[in-house]
Amino acid sequence: MLIGIVGRKKNVQYRDDIDGLRAVAVILIVFYHLNLNAVPGGFIGVDVFFVISGYLITTVILRESAANSFSYRSFYMRRLRRLGPALLATVALTLAAAWFLFPPAMLQTTGQSALATIFSVSNIYFWQETGYFDLAADYKPLLHTWSLAVEEQFYLIWPALLLIGARFLSRNGLLIGIAILSVISLLASQALIGKQSSVAFYMTPFRMFEFAVGIILAITGWQARNRTIAELSSLFGLMIILFVATRLEETSPFPGINAAIPALAAGLLIYAGPNAVMNRVIALGPVRYIGQISYSVYLVHWPISVFYLFLFRPAESVPQILVLLAVMLIAGALMYHTIETPFRRKSANRFVISSQALGWSSALVAIVLSLTSWQIHREKGYPARFEAEMAEMLAELAAAIEDRAHATGEWDCNASDNSVDVYFSEFENCVSRGPDRAIVVLGDSHAADVFVGLKAAYPDRSFVQLTGNGCNFSWQVDGGVFCRPFEEHWSRWLKENADRIDAVIYSQSRGSLFSKAAYGLDVPDTASFAPLNERLMQFKVDDVPLIFWGPRPAFQPTIDIAIVRSETREKLSTYFSDTDYGADVLLDAELLKFFANTPVHYVSSVQPLCKTTCPTLTKDNQLYVVDFAHWSVPGAIEAVRTVVGSDPVLQSILHN
Repeated sequence: MLIGIVGRKKNVQYRDDIDGLRAVAVILIVFYHLNLNAVPGGFIGVDVFFVISGYLITTVILRESAANSFSYRSFYMRRLRRLGPALLATVALTLAAAWFLFPPAMLQTTGQSALATIFSVSNIYFWQETGYFDLAADYKPLLHTWSLAVEEQFYLIWPALLLIGARFLSRNGLLIGIAILSVISLLASQALIGKQSSVAFYMTPFRMFEFAVGIILAITGWQARNRTIAELSSLFGLMIILFVATRLEETSPFPGINAAIPALAAGLLIYAGPNAVMNRVIALGPVRYIGQISYSVYLVHWPISVFYLFLFRPAESVPQILVLLAVMLIAGALMYHTIETPFRRKSANRFVISSQALGWSSALVAIVLSLTSWQIHREKGYPARFEAEMAEMLAELAAAIEDRAHATGEWDCNASDNSVDVYFSEFENCVSRGPDRAIVVLGDSHAADVFVGLKAAYPDRSFVQLTGNGCNFSWQVDGGVFCRPFEEHWSRWLKENADRIDAVIYSQSRGSLFSKAAYGLDVPDTASFAPLNERLMQFKVDDVPLIFWGPRPAFQPTIDIAIVRSETREKLSTYFSDTDYGADVLLDAELLKFFANTPVHYVSSVQPLCKTTCPTLTKDNQLYVVDFAHWSVPGAIEAVRTVVGSDPVLQSILHN
């Protein structure tokens, strides 16, 4: 049956245009991670890689099986030669750099992700780590290995499935089976978007439809024989990939249909064959060379980007971007020639480095890196690496994060991944039963901070917490799906308890009220104000005052990075003194202007808290924030007193 499947194929030799397609994919990915606005959807380069892998791996398996030369041992040893040394080197270099640069929490998560990477499960790790307070993607130097884990899991299961299918099914039966599985994968991926998007994004079953495009081309041997069809396939394939890369946004539903489009476009380029004009263009020497080193470039580009951001600021100017791009390409070329290639070099038709030597050396390095990564995790990022004052601040930060979680009710009274199973059953225990009328605090995790500050600063007043992580009223996609049952519960509670409510104070984070302008700059998204106001009106209770406690600025970088860079508490107090809060000041002014004509009373956080610079330490020298914007408990108390002191309406309500 295998001979029948591959017997019709006339083009099983290696094609230079495949390297060209690899080059297109890695260039899009690198440009995307350099935050070039011209390619906001450059992340689809990963989807192109999946198609290429499906095509090449299936071609090799079928060709060798038809010649009775396929063996699982040789197949996986080739995969190890191709992927293993460079990946292990990347993990080792990343851990070394993180040891010298990262604060404990970031080093700990890097160690965890390194361990997951070594065992080819980093996609599962990053899926499970996805959460509201998760470390920002920009500071995860091994985040990109999720796609390698998906490919490695594909390599693990596909050879056996293909050989079993080819043995018991006809060629058409095999193709029908693959097509059915592909459709199921695509429909399941599309169905999960907006509900469990991270599952669809990271998990292999929901990416199989992309591999299947290449698989079907490999099994059928389809290649355009008509010159016109070949040229059109090549042209449209490349145009579609570039079009999607320039039009798709980070917020676009993905993967699903939006991933299937570039996958099919990559299939068109492979189908066009190596002689089509656009395929010959991308197979030109310089482009093809980038394709040859694409794996190494992919491995190094993201850690370089993360450590650059950590040490400096985001690359924004053209010279900065060009230098960073050059560093990525040069580092990738060095990795390719010094680590990746030597393990695949042959002499007299035999590998210079034997399979036995490769296997033992890879196993030894993997064991050492695994033990190192586990120890980093176990020691919580080795805070003892730092000088006494810095270590003291980092310990204070760890305690402040825990204190805030308890104060906000992260496990019961605040809607979150931690409390979702008990929130509704425990809700009545979270409602204040004081003799006076209650003040309700409504919104996301920033509103939870306001609740903590109000409750501590005004212990004689009754407060009710209706908050949830990410549950603000300007989210349009994921946040709304998670928060919908909580918001419905809050709305019912407000209506049922209208007679015992003194005021409703709403607050939220800044992020969803901005849009990106040229060069990635934040600009107020004034179009979102009206929908936000409409949703707020749904929570308006009779004549009860509705107050919008304005969003606070965010720190860049986060406070733990600022601590490591500052080294002393004195330097930390002025670390952000040169930060430009212009975008936040403008957003604050636009919100004030818009809500002046509504029943909502808007209260600024920016003006009273950040007149000169936003504080990192309280007046008694405690940490003000615990990450990029969430207040510590002492910070919340001080912030609340400051903001209330600036607004007569709040003063009247709270002192009544």
